Amino acid sequence: MDHRSEEHKQGHSETFDTPIGSSSAIKISKYTQALIKVWEEKAKIASTGSNISVSQTVSFAAFLYEKMRNAVEFREEHLIRRATIERIIKRRMILNDNARDIAEPLIKELLWARYYENNSINEDKIEIVQAIIDKYFFLKNELCAGRSTKEQNKISDFFLSVLSCEIEESLSPDPKREAFTNYVYQILRPYLSPFDEGGESGRDVQVYIAVERTFSHSDIHLLRFHLLKLSLPEIKTISWRQADKVLENLYDVYTRIEKDIQNPLGDKIRSLLGEQIPPFLILRDVFEQNSGKLSEIITDDNKLKAKVDHACRARYDESRARLRRTGVRSFIYILLTKIIFAFIIEIPYDLYIEGKLAYLPITINALVPPSLMAGIIISVSIPGDDNTRRIYNLIKGIIDNDPDTLPMTNSGVNISKKIKSKSLIFNTIFSSLYLLTYLVSFGSIIFILILLRFSIVSQAIFIFFVTLITFFSYRVIRIPAEYQVITKENFLTHLADLFFLPIVRVGQWLSGEVLTRFNVLIYVLDFIIEMPFKAIVEVFDEWIRFVRIKKEEIV
Repeated sequence: MDHRSEEHKQGHSETFDTPIGSSSAIKISKYTQALIKVWEEKAKIASTGSNISVSQTVSFAAFLYEKMRNAVEFREEHLIRRATIERIIKRRMILNDNARDIAEPLIKELLWARYYENNSINEDKIEIVQAIIDKYFFLKNELCAGRSTKEQNKISDFFLSVLSCEIEESLSPDPKREAFTNYVYQILRPYLSPFDEGGESGRDVQVYIAVERTFSHSDIHLLRFHLLKLSLPEIKTISWRQADKVLENLYDVYTRIEKDIQNPLGDKIRSLLGEQIPPFLILRDVFEQNSGKLSEIITDDNKLKAKVDHACRARYDESRARLRRTGVRSFIYILLTKIIFAFIIEIPYDLYIEGKLAYLPITINALVPPSLMAGIIISVSIPGDDNTRRIYNLIKGIIDNDPDTLPMTNSGVNISKKIKSKSLIFNTIFSSLYLLTYLVSFGSIIFILILLRFSIVSQAIFIFFVTLITFFSYRVIRIPAEYQVITKENFLTHLADLFFLPIVRVGQWLSGEVLTRFNVLIYVLDFIIEMPFKAIVEVFDEWIRFVRIKKEEIV
């Protein structure tokens, strides 16, 4: 199944066009047939009452604020709405500990900010969303009772995660996404052998987590929610009054989910299975673009080849646009953070400690990080026709793949043995070499900065932003790599990776641990600006509604 190591089934000189009259039927598995059935089912809409409406004048102001707010917190686009739901709930909890009766203002805030189209949410959802909030707050309070403050904070974080995920799912259900994720999981599950510790169930959980991360791009919050639904399916159907059904096992489920997400094998499994994901992404595009005639397309060689070619070309073009868009977002994020650091730390240090402004370090600190990001993004290459041909051959193998017919042997990759096979002496040598790359990479940077007469503070700021930029650039250049199954590597590529990896890892740590927890701008926006701003927006929206009602009363 490893498509990066297999030989091409078609030569480079072959075009992707299919000769007329060469069509042949394609056999598909029962899993693919079931996926097609889910995809072609019509959505059932059952609601009563009217839809919720908000003022478009007020909405524009809230929309602009949300755009600015999201620019200072780097997050993938499909994760922003869930994060916003959690942020709104946290803010309203300041004056309302148990979040009673906040469903309506929560939904209105989402409509103001245009996360949902105006008049697209039925009033029935207010009661449904409030029931979800009441349920999880009750469960949280029950589990927190009698535990340490540290444990209570962890439990609260967990339940706010799953609470916001279930609210988003309730407001915008996506059964097709869930069906496709499960499809990918079923196909890739036999790729790994059962673990030495945890057996088949441990393997299954880690494969599912890897698929969620690589295929669906789920973050830790979505992982918690999906694993909770798998462990306790009844969690979605109960109310807080029926919580006794799940309370007995809930703490054990919570601790197991957190342990599974933090499994030390997780990163290696994600890297291994991530290589198998590109054809699934293109196959999903084919499904999304041809919902009404999937059976006809998937079973016809000519039609499937044409649709795969179209989907690949569209994705390659979109990758270019996403590179630019994500690059701009990352640049704004870094720029805003850099301005704060300059005014709070660098300039005061130069004026009051050094006695004068050091213009060269300030100029270099301002210009080098964004120039570095621009250079890295420009160097990214987009996949071509060879990649498309390879994806098509892989898709044909996927849609005919029936894991149930595989021989009952441990023929998959044994990740546990791969880890244990490393001897102590090799592990020590490689760890020492890896540590040496940190010393060489950062030692070289510091040496050059000293030659340029950077102060210790200017050096720290330069390293901070270079590592952050390198990490964000790495994430950006992974965008076209999502659809790439043909990779070109050489000695120089591996050598560059060796010395850039320490910089990327430090940038990752700074982004995840430091900026997330100590981002002053986020704190200012969320608690000093957002609270009064959203209160004013709410008052104006109610006033406009009041005036509209009074106008309607005039005969």
